[in-house]
Amino acid sequence: MKLSDHLFAYPWESMVENNCNTYFVDGKVPMLIDPGHHHLFPQLKDGLLEDGFEPSDIKLVVATHPHPDHFEAVQDFLDLETRIAMHPEAERFMGEQGAMLFRMMGLRPPPYRVDFHLVEGELEAGDHRFQVIYTPGHAPGSICLYWPDAKALFTGDVIFSQSLGRTDLPGGRGALLKASIDRLTELDVELLLPGHGPVVRGKAAVKENFYLVRSTFFRFI
Repeated sequence: MKLSDHLFAYPWESMVENNCNTYFVDGKVPMLIDPGHHHLFPQLKDGLLEDGFEPSDIKLVVATHPHPDHFEAVQDFLDLETRIAMHPEAERFMGEQGAMLFRMMGLRPPPYRVDFHLVEGELEAGDHRFQVIYTPGHAPGSICLYWPDAKALFTGDVIFSQSLGRTDLPGGRGALLKASIDRLTELDVELLLPGHGPVVRGKAAVKENFYLVRSTFFRFI
């Protein structure tokens, strides 16, 4: 589904299985954000093909955090000329508690690699530049990506439309999540692209969503 020039969204809308929303940024370095579950990757592949893209076209895969529903399908890129990136704490989590989390969810820990780390600062992906924002609280090594040229914010599981990420999984901390969301409110955002649920469009709607989430949920975490 094309959202704007160079930006495509593949929302997960099934009520039967859990998976994340995936986003694709086309350009000189085609980038996929959060490939989702391995066993559901064929559906994502079909969506990409409908929009004229092959998995082999993707040169960079970014995982916003190391939970199975966002990270597991990186294994589908291991045999391609695709670089895989995540925060160093996310990679460390995968080497420690990550395997336990996958098994808790009835999954086998996936094969993976991390070609480079994303830390606070700028990510240059060909002709597009993104701001990497370290946003812990939902998961160790959680990051968001802000795309200034599009005024778009990829939030992973930090904040959704009218909700926010859970903190009861290993490494989750409510105080850190609140601080992360507070940082995001300072950005000039017209398109909030969450890891689950609908996209929030328009500057006023994004601001209202931040206000609603903070005023409704912060007292409970």
